[in-house]
Amino acid sequence: MTRDAAAGMAKGRARGARSPRTPLGFWGLGVATGAVLGIALPTGLLLAVGLIPAATALALDRSPTRATARTVTALNLAGLLPALRALWLEGHTLMTLAAVLARVETLPLAYAAALIGFLLPQVLSWAVLAVLEARAYGTTQALEQRRAALREIWGPEVDRASG
Repeated sequence: MTRDAAAGMAKGRARGARSPRTPLGFWGLGVATGAVLGIALPTGLLLAVGLIPAATALALDRSPTRATARTVTALNLAGLLPALRALWLEGHTLMTLAAVLARVETLPLAYAAALIGFLLPQVLSWAVLAVLEARAYGTTQALEQRRAALREIWGPEVDRASG
């Protein structure tokens, strides 16, 4: 490496420049899935197939809070719980896994839960905005009523004093 290149890299590090990296959560999900595949193959395969939306959300969500990736992952796991329970209670074999995956409700339930997890941060921000606007409107109305009451007591000077 030349001195100019090393100096440029040092400047970039000093300014806080980061190289584009794959998110740690995405790699963590891969390592966890690999460990589960090694220990419990049917559970690992079910998680690998069922958590495709979570892996996609972790890879694509670039926001600082990663709210969408978090909700998609949490609700995707919640949608997989009935399938995991059935796999563990009916026998932890590859044949049972095939039977669980062949059920009509298994993957649609997990993927629909992930979809709800995707929509939740978007809808929730609009809901919070609506509540805050309603509260601000209520406060404005209360202040207008208070101003009208003061106008009745003190006269029109109240309007001139407030601007």
